[in-house]
Amino acid sequence: MSLSARVTWPSFQAGALRMILPGLASLPFGIGFGVAAAQKGLSAFETTLMSFTVMAGTSQMVALDIWAQPLPLIALAVSVFVANLRYFVMGAALQPHLPHLPWWQQPAVWYATVDQNWALNIAEYRRGQGDLGKVLGGGFVMACIWSGSTLAGNLAAGGVLSDPTAAYRLGLDFVGIAVFVVVAAIMFRGKSDLAPWAVAIAAALAARWLIGGNWYIVIGGLAGGLFGALRDTRKRHVGPS
Repeated sequence: MSLSARVTWPSFQAGALRMILPGLASLPFGIGFGVAAAQKGLSAFETTLMSFTVMAGTSQMVALDIWAQPLPLIALAVSVFVANLRYFVMGAALQPHLPHLPWWQQPAVWYATVDQNWALNIAEYRRGQGDLGKVLGGGFVMACIWSGSTLAGNLAAGGVLSDPTAAYRLGLDFVGIAVFVVVAAIMFRGKSDLAPWAVAIAAALAARWLIGGNWYIVIGGLAGGLFGALRDTRKRHVGPS
């Protein structure tokens, strides 16, 4: 069922308030990124500006991995594009629920499409209870928390967090995994999801072993997504008309 693209202040507030706790869960990850950015020579302003405009932890970490002077612009662009491929799938999943969204509102939806916010809102859209105001409100809070945490990490990089092993001692390396586990739990729809997930996991493990680097994230996601899409397409063709 198509829902209105109208945004109200109460719905924006509701979306913002409910994303505070999921946003706070990304604090350690953001602090870790801020420390890493400082170690690469980025100032507090540059780190915060990157985080607020990009707002994609995985691709920002990938970019830092190859950050150097002079900047390898082509390698940076390609790496970030690959790391963000999943957002094409996430955006496509939202489109059927917002068929009449004006073009000038679409960039705001793209910006607000981050993992935790998207998972919560797409589940509501699938139940016929989605609200664009909640999407935008949640995205705004996530942007503020993520940017603030990376700023805090950058500023703290001169203290105890300057130790490269501090992130491991404080458990910062586990936060990203925990967030994605929560998102996966929200998105799980039953036994029909098991096969695509199994394909994604197998492909990711194989890519990690054969290729290395961060490619296993992209390859696993694409393999699972393509398997699920082909399976659903086949069912529609062979199923009852």
